[in-house]
Amino acid sequence: MTEKFLIGVDLGTSRTKSGLYHIDGQLVAQASREVPLYYPKPGVVEQENDDFYHTAAQTVRECISRSGIEPRQVAAIAFDSQMAGIGSIDEDYRPANRFDSWLDMRCEPYIKAMDKQAGDRVIELTGCAPTCDHGPKILWWMHERPEEFRRIAKFVTPASYVAGNMTGLKSDQAFMDYTFIHFSGFSDSRSLAWSNELCQQFGLDSEKLPEIVEPWKIVGEITPAASKDFGLAAGTPVAAGCGDTAACALGAGVVRPGMLFDTAGTAAVLAASTKHFVADKK
Repeated sequence: MTEKFLIGVDLGTSRTKSGLYHIDGQLVAQASREVPLYYPKPGVVEQENDDFYHTAAQTVRECISRSGIEPRQVAAIAFDSQMAGIGSIDEDYRPANRFDSWLDMRCEPYIKAMDKQAGDRVIELTGCAPTCDHGPKILWWMHERPEEFRRIAKFVTPASYVAGNMTGLKSDQAFMDYTFIHFSGFSDSRSLAWSNELCQQFGLDSEKLPEIVEPWKIVGEITPAASKDFGLAAGTPVAAGCGDTAACALGAGVVRPGMLFDTAGTAAVLAASTKHFVADKK
């Protein structure tokens, strides 16, 4: 029987990291590439969506080369990514704008506006207070860049941008897995759905929000064009993936209530597993 392997790709703030694993979980090969951050003005921090795609392709190809396996032996691939920043696509699933990093502070007035207008309700429904995350950033684009906002078909994460391009998705097939939605500012996280109440409260057309899916959902298969970029076989399944902190929890074995883990990345994170939904009121 031919051995099978899995690939996981982490689309981080400063680096893209890929790992090739035997189906039993043993690490076989890994590679990483730096991802540029752009600072066009004070307080503005952006990234290029296609930098995520190209560095993912480079690191995956390197893993295949180092391992010596055949591309057809890869059973599936999935991506995780930084969580609080937000990207956008046009009708052709191409970048509508640069990726708005979680380090970018332009949305600060809209953090205050969301908090003043319905902060308690945002926390109750999404689980997270307004901060430099999707909600205030989306409102910034809506109010400060209305012409560019009109060109946006969907808001997407780095993970869903890369996976969508690998699989040839259309804009109406864009997705976001549910581990991201507490950062959205517009979710009903208990129901794993978008909140009509919050969208109406802030005047957001919910059509600009992607479908919410499970992390393990197969969103498509690698296209012939992407197979050349990544060095993988066309038709290889691509899973939705998840946020980087969710991936850390699973990788660290934090899968039972009461377990905690600490992440020392570009952002420091202390997270815990609970039996039920708990809004982060602090």
